[in-house]
Amino acid sequence: PEPPAAEPPAAAVEEPQSTYDTQIYIGNLSFDTAESDLRAAFQQHGSVTKVSMPLNRETMKSRGFAFVTMSNAEETAAAIAAVNESEITGRTVYASESLPKEKVAEGKKKYQAKKQRNEGSKIYIGNLNFDTTEEDLSAAFAAYGNVMDCFLPTDYEGNPRGFGFVSMDEEAAAKAIEELNGTELDGRTLTVNKSLPKGQKATPKQIKLYVGNLSWGTEESTLRELFEEYGKVVDCYSPVDRETGQHRGFAFVTMDPDD
Repeated sequence: PEPPAAEPPAAAVEEPQSTYDTQIYIGNLSFDTAESDLRAAFQQHGSVTKVSMPLNRETMKSRGFAFVTMSNAEETAAAIAAVNESEITGRTVYASESLPKEKVAEGKKKYQAKKQRNEGSKIYIGNLNFDTTEEDLSAAFAAYGNVMDCFLPTDYEGNPRGFGFVSMDEEAAAKAIEELNGTELDGRTLTVNKSLPKGQKATPKQIKLYVGNLSWGTEESTLRELFEEYGKVVDCYSPVDRETGQHRGFAFVTMDPDD
């Protein structure tokens, strides 16, 4: 009997190539860079299958970064090595492998954690006396650990805005917040809590009210008595003109939010 016919070899199954193996991120681009400039720079190192350069909607110019897709991983590696830190349209550009969103998010999380270790936890201090200096504030917090940074924002005329920020290591910051919140500095009751990212607001433990158009003869005690009819007044403060010593026609009253 004839031997059975050999089965044909199984066709090799090609794994679909991930887009991220061939997509390159290019940063620090000149706003005048065009897609044709990028294509010309990368096609010297292989076959460019796609160029994507987000544009500013108002100027219709580059936003400073772009993505280039090569035909395979080998060309991608060669293009990154050749183009990274080279010059395109007058700017030194940086090329690297484009990563999936989850990888970018993971990298950002690690960066933020490292940044916090280096810079410490940022503390917000509100309701400051306008005469309080950075030295005064730093000294108050130094009792709980090393103060890495202290900053008092000012308005356009250089006047303090009544709040500040202090950076300390995480353990010292937690202790300082616990011990200093609600205490007095230069005659003002401080609001001390962890500084939140821009746009994020904490649930207020107290409510601060602005009271304007006050008569020049209005006393803080009179204002406090008026508001105490409606609940517990935590603090009452009338800013004073530094030259005349007269109050400036407005005040702030802080009340318990439950009242």
